[in-house]
Amino acid sequence: MPGTDIPMLPQYQVLTRMQAIEKILRENAGSVCHIDFVVRSLFGDLEPSVFKIVKSRIQSSLTHGKEKSYWAAVPDEPGCYTLDLNLITPANGKVKSKTIKPKRKKPFLLPKSKRASMLSEYEGKFLIDAICILLQKNSGKIFSVADVITGLYGELNAEQLTEIKTAVHNELSRGHRIGRFSRVPDKIGYYTWDLSKFRKK
Repeated sequence: MPGTDIPMLPQYQVLTRMQAIEKILRENAGSVCHIDFVVRSLFGDLEPSVFKIVKSRIQSSLTHGKEKSYWAAVPDEPGCYTLDLNLITPANGKVKSKTIKPKRKKPFLLPKSKRASMLSEYEGKFLIDAICILLQKNSGKIFSVADVITGLYGELNAEQLTEIKTAVHNELSRGHRIGRFSRVPDKIGYYTWDLSKFRKK
């Protein structure tokens, strides 16, 4: 696992890790960004063991970028970085800006506000866990990305569907990659809980 490459969210995959970190800090210029916020912004919600590996890699990149003066570490705020200290340090020299830290309960998987809610039985669960429950409950059945979305969210309008689709697709790829469920061979974008049951059929 330590040598495995964990992909960033689709919108950052065209960038190097350093460019992606700079993009996050630039978008939040004038704010103090905690390393956990940077990790979740770039990778979405990760299993604790994977999060630990990714965090150490991001920490190395943040330290390297600080040494190259691409961004700055915030004094007296461990694990916190910002694009430019001048934007957050008033005349008295004390950092006043609000620190952006990830909220524990909400994974940084989807952007903001009017996000579609999952059906009541999956509500409050991380997306990857909800997908696992859905697939396990229907063990032996094959699901497309659209089937998974409908199974978790019910009927969505076009805007909600666009918003949700990337995240679901990302988590399906990740879940298959870390061995939580299987991708169906020779059928692009189809998943199942247990491939052996499917093969017996």
